[in-house]
Amino acid sequence: MDTKLKNRHKLAIFFIMITILVPSLAMMTGYFGWYQMKTETKTKAFKNAEKSSDFLGHFLESTYLLYNTESGRKYADDVEKSLYDSYNAEMSEYSHLNSYLDYRVLDENGGDVEKSTVSSGKNLTESNLKNYALGMIISYDANGKPSVNIKKSDYAKEQTVTMRKLIGNYFQDSWLSHCEVTIYPDTDEDYEEVTLQTPKNRTYLFAMSTENLKEYINDYKIGNPDSYYAPDEMNHTILLWMLVVAAAAWLYPCFKTFQTGNEKIFHAPLEVTVIAAFVLIEVLMNQSGALLSRKKGYPDFLDWMVWLGTFAATYWIAASLRRVIPLGIKGYLKQQTMVGRHWKKIKTIGSNGEDTAKSLGKRFKAFVAKVWKSLQEVDLTDKSNKILLRIVICNFAVLFLVCLFWDYRMQALVIYSIILFFILRKYYKDIKRKYARLLEATGELAKGNMNVEIKEDLGMFNPFKPEIEKIQEGYKKAVEEEIKSQRMKTELITNVSHDLKTPLTAIITYVNLLKDEKDEEKKKEYVDVLERKSMRLKVLIEDLFDISKASSKNVTLNLTDIDVVNLFKQVKLELDEKIEKADLEFKCNYPEEKMTAVLDGQKTYRIFENLIVNVTKYAMPHTRVFVDIFREENEIVVQMKNVSKDELTFNPQEIAMNMKKQGGFIPGIRPGKPTTDYLTKILNSIILLGAIGLSFVAVVPIFFSGAFGANVSFGGTSLIIIVGVVLETLKQVESQMLVRHYRGFISE
Repeated sequence: MDTKLKNRHKLAIFFIMITILVPSLAMMTGYFGWYQMKTETKTKAFKNAEKSSDFLGHFLESTYLLYNTESGRKYADDVEKSLYDSYNAEMSEYSHLNSYLDYRVLDENGGDVEKSTVSSGKNLTESNLKNYALGMIISYDANGKPSVNIKKSDYAKEQTVTMRKLIGNYFQDSWLSHCEVTIYPDTDEDYEEVTLQTPKNRTYLFAMSTENLKEYINDYKIGNPDSYYAPDEMNHTILLWMLVVAAAAWLYPCFKTFQTGNEKIFHAPLEVTVIAAFVLIEVLMNQSGALLSRKKGYPDFLDWMVWLGTFAATYWIAASLRRVIPLGIKGYLKQQTMVGRHWKKIKTIGSNGEDTAKSLGKRFKAFVAKVWKSLQEVDLTDKSNKILLRIVICNFAVLFLVCLFWDYRMQALVIYSIILFFILRKYYKDIKRKYARLLEATGELAKGNMNVEIKEDLGMFNPFKPEIEKIQEGYKKAVEEEIKSQRMKTELITNVSHDLKTPLTAIITYVNLLKDEKDEEKKKEYVDVLERKSMRLKVLIEDLFDISKASSKNVTLNLTDIDVVNLFKQVKLELDEKIEKADLEFKCNYPEEKMTAVLDGQKTYRIFENLIVNVTKYAMPHTRVFVDIFREENEIVVQMKNVSKDELTFNPQEIAMNMKKQGGFIPGIRPGKPTTDYLTKILNSIILLGAIGLSFVAVVPIFFSGAFGANVSFGGTSLIIIVGVVLETLKQVESQMLVRHYRGFISE
């Protein structure tokens, strides 16, 4: 059952999509034809405008106004000022025409009275009027009788007929016939009524270029060249398809196959759907023409989205209104209107108005107090608050200016919304780019790249930059400590594992001997040895436990004041037997007074024990071991020096292998064979330099003996002195160039 309902729902969605897609495609297929209609209509309007009496009458009005405001005529400036004060609208049309018009005024002798400054009017003559899209001559004789001659125009005959009809009776119907001009000739309160005079002995040459004529006619008659108004055929088609979509929204739920119409999206209140329908129709009727002109009749992706949104909104509005059928009018008004939903509250307000008013008053006061408190807490020094404040102020200013437009408020709001969209999108892209850079940096940190650096400005995300730097420093420190810890643990485990082998091998050997031994005395001896080796093995295992604790950072120290000198003496005394077996002589140099430090006595004891045991194992027999304990500032330094019994060999391959196992490396050199080659190169360089030095020591005496007959030789003592002086010199030079400070492991 559930599967069947799901399939029905999917089928319903499919048909709804088809219902929205088909009208959208149909609208876009008609674009080019409607654009042609619009263009033809505009062309006809241009033609009719050029032949209209309103258009041509402005030229006759211009002759009167130019004559009465000629420079040098009495009260000319005052007349012009009074005309603009009293007849601002009419004079604005006159000024508008002059902004596109080339003209020249001649007297009875052909002399210039005035010239236009629009384009080429300074050189305007009767002969070159034919070079313009519109050229005419209006002449007045000595009696003020006018005559018109259309020199150049696409509609010269029609315009000539119209101008002849206008001459004689035009000014009886024109605003110029009843205008009154008041002149104040001096500072006194006397005034004079001046009547406009008919032009006499004047010839007016008027001309308009193709571009100026088109722009003027367009502004005067047609409006914006990309007019928002579409042909009636397009508007009728829009309404027809909207009715089809609305009908589908009402009919689909009637079929059992379609399980749709009761979704939450269609539960919009009546007020919302009515407003949405009104806005949708208003915008379409006023803006559809802009869609045609935008791409000259060729639709694109934006048009596709506009019509999909239009018909989707139509379906939603109709489906929301259809709920009146299952609910009934009464139920619909009660459930699908905002008034019906809140009727109980409204009724309560009406019946108990006084108490409700008090309650609402308290809530309003609390709300105002809350808002006021929030405003007081706003930090205007914060960068984010500054940006938000600027956005609010700019938005208020723009909306205020938009509200001043009466006829074009909707268009202005649409344009403003588009501009705001692109501004916000640019701002959003900038934030997104900076956030992506921040994510990229954190991603690099997550991958282990500790050298990532953010140089660019991140805007509001700038506070994260120092935090990332702190994370880098902390992570680097943690990694270094972890590497150091792992290296120490590896070394300790390696050493302890090596030490475990010795007692374990001895235990296995003595166990095998014990199995076959019959002599009780030797058995007892073997058991004693096994006991000692077992205890040794126990100590080593405890060392492993300590290593484990150290790696997990669970080591606890029992810190007390320890006399370092006495502790070392105690350890040495307990290990005297091993020291005597190794035939070593300890030369100890430490003060007699106490040298105390806060230490863990047991662990310090083991440190000294391990140091002495290592000396006994690896020192050359019959040699001296030098032990120095001294105080250096706030530290106690313990030094042990001895001569190794084993030959010090340097195997590059073995060293490289050990470094790789223990996680060590040479900066800039890859582990493995590159490290081996690098160490081999360094070793060969040292050997070469040493060989050259030895060759020099051997050859110099021979050279001096052969060349000068002198007996020159280098003894062992001389070589030691020379080498010592050279090393000391180098040491002093190095100490002047680089200061190094080595700290001991015991702090006071």
